[in-house]
Formats: sequence, structure tokens, C-alpha cells
Amino acid sequence: MRTALAHELLDARPAIIRGNASEILALAGVGAGGRGVDATDAADDALDAARALAVRTGGTVAVSGETDLIVDATRTARIPGGSVLLTKVTGGGCALGAAMASFAAVAEPFDAAIAASVVWAVASERAASGARGPGSFAVAFLDELAQVEPADLRARVEVTR
Repeated sequence: MRTALAHELLDARPAIIRGNASEILALAGVGAGGRGVDATDAADDALDAARALAVRTGGTVAVSGETDLIVDATRTARIPGGSVLLTKVTGGGCALGAAMASFAAVAEPFDAAIAASVVWAVASERAASGARGPGSFAVAFLDELAQVEPADLRARVEVTR
């Protein structure tokens, strides 16, 4: 049902589509899917599918993974880092999508998706450094999100055309 609705929403030409590689592959019609932590594919495995979705919608596609992948019709950005503990906290990816939407209110979608992914990577790495597990990580992550500064984000992104 979720995938069927996502296919319907593509006709609305969303500014940003965010998912893990398995979700993006399924949405593009070339994979079986896999929700949240059930993802079985790496972000780069979904590069062609993400680009096809970006061209189809005229928007940006953000693929979460060990290295996040952000693409539009002509550009590709890779955001390395982040903590694996994010995969142990329910709703982390959904919250990242909401952050991307919020950032898109003040930046073009490609830049908004990059900025949100970098903020997530930085905050999660900092939170993980003192966490004893997913519970303490979740609280520390929220605290770290509030502490991220622009200087913390520089030199974290590689954009290619």
C-alpha cells in the first residue's frame, strides 16, 4: 500500500524524494523494496534509479545509506559519515525527510537535501561518540541537532556533474 501511494505521488512531481536504496529502487520499478532498516541495497546501487526518478519528476532524489547520495537531473552529491545507530532508532529516516522539506523552504531542493543530510551525519556522529546504545543515542542526537553550526558542515560534500 505504501509503495502504491508513493507511485501515485510521483505524478505530483515532488521537489524531493527521500528513501533508502531499496525503497528508491522499488519506486523506480527496478527493485523489490525494503523499508527502513530492512534496506538491502547500498546507496550507489540506486544511482541510476534515483537519476531516472529525478528526471521524471524534475526534482531531487536523496538516497540514504552509509554514504548518502543526492541527485538531480545533472548533479550528484555524496555525503559520507553518520552513525549506524541511526538505523536503530525508529523514525530517523522519516525525520530526515521532514528536515529536507523544512530546508527546502529556504533553499532549492538539491541544496536542501544536501544540507539536511550533512546536518544528520554530523549530529549522529557526535551523538554516537557518547552513546551507550540506541536509547541514549536518540536523546543525544536531538541535543546534537541543536548544536550544529555552519562551520561544522564545510568540506563534508562532494558534488559532481
